[in-house]
Amino acid sequence: MRLTGRSFVLLGIWLGLALADAVWRLLNFQQSRDLSSTVLADIWYLWSIAIVAILVWEFFSIRGLSQLSARRKIAHTLPVNSFVEVELIIKNPSARKRHAEVLDHLPDYCQSRGLPAKIALEPEQQINIHYKLKALERGDLQLTRCELWVESEFGFLRRRVFLPVESFSKIYPNYRSIINYTLLATEQKTRQLGIRQRQQRGDGLEFHQLREYRVGDSLRQIDWRATSRLQKIISKDYQQERDQNIIFLLDSGRRMRTKDGDLSHFDQALNATLLVASIALRQGDAVGLKVFGGRDRFLLPRKGPSSINAMLNNVYDLHPTNRASDLIGAAESLNHQFKKRSLVILVSNVRSEDEMELKTAVSSLKKHHLVMLANLKEQVLHDVLNEKVFEIGDALKFAETISYLQQRDKLHKTLAHDGVIAVDSLPSHLAVNMVNQYFDVKRSGRL
Repeated sequence: MRLTGRSFVLLGIWLGLALADAVWRLLNFQQSRDLSSTVLADIWYLWSIAIVAILVWEFFSIRGLSQLSARRKIAHTLPVNSFVEVELIIKNPSARKRHAEVLDHLPDYCQSRGLPAKIALEPEQQINIHYKLKALERGDLQLTRCELWVESEFGFLRRRVFLPVESFSKIYPNYRSIINYTLLATEQKTRQLGIRQRQQRGDGLEFHQLREYRVGDSLRQIDWRATSRLQKIISKDYQQERDQNIIFLLDSGRRMRTKDGDLSHFDQALNATLLVASIALRQGDAVGLKVFGGRDRFLLPRKGPSSINAMLNNVYDLHPTNRASDLIGAAESLNHQFKKRSLVILVSNVRSEDEMELKTAVSSLKKHHLVMLANLKEQVLHDVLNEKVFEIGDALKFAETISYLQQRDKLHKTLAHDGVIAVDSLPSHLAVNMVNQYFDVKRSGRL
């Protein structure tokens, strides 16, 4: 229980009266020896009694708060680093009106908007409080109680009350990009995400149907036998191949702890992986996932919308570790677990010093699969190139950055020469670059 600002006003007046009486006594001490009682002293005594009476009344008016109750409405799954709405329902079953300030007990990695909230609880009524919650880390979110600071009848005292209200949610990777893509997934609207338009039907590799010739059809599409039989030009209609396997080999080692902005490279890679997986499933492919470098996990490729849910449930609580990633071990393990030809997308942060290990891992994967490397690079590299050079230190930093980027470029060219699809990308562009490369693979028929 605490005193409010109003109580300190009362105490300030009480202290002022005491000081005024003391000063008056000091100034009039020589004129009168009988200063045992003064008007100021009488007022001070009366004011003291009034303060005690008020505080006693206020103390008893703020009792019986155990009748208050609370409920919380929150989604069972929340996207990381994104505000969502939460509702607190506070109920007052007593016959006394309550004024209170409401707070929710959130962990340190959560932020809120709209709290604390001041409310007036009418007798035998309930009130709904809405606020925004943003979790900055993935994993399990357990909320056990909320907090009320209830004011006394005249507002001279405040009492702290904890109301038990348990909620359990899972903080998933930010799947809103998947939802946005689902809403925009038409042939033309994919451009809004920066994704190149997919190949139109008729230009794929898998036969779909016969139809009449249309202006723009290539000669290879014409079915001369059907044309001769029907006496009109008939074209073959092709579509992109379906029922192929896509496996994401996701690094969760120490380099993926690097942060660009609010999210680590691992979180950025996870978001991009989920988006590409969603698109591949819509294309009719089967999608699998293998995480290495920390707590290793593996999901066999499978089709259908439920595959995304399975991926979310298996990776929502994963975080990059302090361990060095074993690329060779991950490649050999994947070959042992799944040998059917697939597009393996290795998402990692590899550098020129990893060339020998990377080549060995890629060579192992290429025995059974087509390999794509989605290689993350730090945003700071591009920031250095855009900085102005004023001193010798700036020039040296600029030169070292250029040298480092040239080594990365040489590594990717070497991998491309060996048949690996190499994508060097900033975290913010990773999703779009991976999707575009996926469509290129589908069109080329390399898989």
